[in-house]
Amino acid sequence: MANWASTSYAIEGSKSDLEKVFNAIDGFVKGKMKPVAENAANEWEGNVLVALGATKEQVEESYLRGFIEEYELDEKALRINAEEAWGATDFRHVLGKLMPDLTIYYIVEEAGYEVFATNDTDGKYYPERYLVDAYVKDADYYEFFETEKQMKSFVSSLLEKKDFTEEDIEAWNEEHEDDDSYINVHEFKYVA
Repeated sequence: MANWASTSYAIEGSKSDLEKVFNAIDGFVKGKMKPVAENAANEWEGNVLVALGATKEQVEESYLRGFIEEYELDEKALRINAEEAWGATDFRHVLGKLMPDLTIYYIVEEAGYEVFATNDTDGKYYPERYLVDAYVKDADYYEFFETEKQMKSFVSSLLEKKDFTEEDIEAWNEEHEDDDSYINVHEFKYVA
């Protein structure tokens, strides 16, 4: 069974290019268009790529294990949220080859294999740089932070300690294993 990653895309381009992508997604998700393969789900990313001109070889040679959950077109960008197996798929790469005038930003998070990545180095759409996933004193936390200072302030409050190291967090987690408490700090890496 796959570990599902949450991937968000913000795609910029001409209004007509963005509408082409949006209409392909909308056609499949709303059942107006039939999936490209008999056993494919309407939400499968591969449907969209084939509708936009991807060849059978492009689809078969690419890692496309993702499903579109939400999508919207606003004045600035086409925004897509998808669940993708193990991390970000090749959806953005194939779409970029099919429509080279698009600029595709993304962010992905999958805790099981520590996949936390984005290509949005300037934080235009995804300014998050840290994610704190914690369970402390019967409270769940899943908090994003744009700066290390913000993250450290929050984690310090959870640890009830002014300053800390990674080793301090590891020690705290070991001490609190019996009550199922934990604090995990994830840093988003910059990738292409």
